[in-house]
Amino acid sequence: MSNEAIVVFGAQKTLESSGASIANNALAQADDAGYGIVADGGSYPDARFVLTGAFAVPPTENTTLALYARPLNIDGTADGDAPETTRPTIYIGVFLVNNTTASQSLVCNAQSVPWEADYYLHNNGTGQTLSAGWKLLVTPCTMGPAA
Repeated sequence: MSNEAIVVFGAQKTLESSGASIANNALAQADDAGYGIVADGGSYPDARFVLTGAFAVPPTENTTLALYARPLNIDGTADGDAPETTRPTIYIGVFLVNNTTASQSLVCNAQSVPWEADYYLHNNGTGQTLSAGWKLLVTPCTMGPAA
């Protein structure tokens, strides 16, 4: 078939390859790299985030690790404020956790991500510490016509 809409993916980028542990109700930056939809994402406005991490003690079932963005270069070179646990910035989405100590690979699909941003992970009430070594990847995506 031709002209139907399909999902088109760009090249995956690592935002964090080995993050420090994140205590319950704490926040940490994925500080290996930022992400820009023009520079890194082929101008695709949407993104698929994949978080891989583990807990030493099982977290509470279906609690979340929330993903936030800190917009960069929003007025010339002026950046938005970094998120805080009591004042998040731009909410991207959540990763629902399972009550296991095994490594979990979790997906969060997001639409209209900021043009340029740094990303932060909030251990939002899982009841446990996310172990060191977590990884966050982003893959740009958009809808396009089939060939």
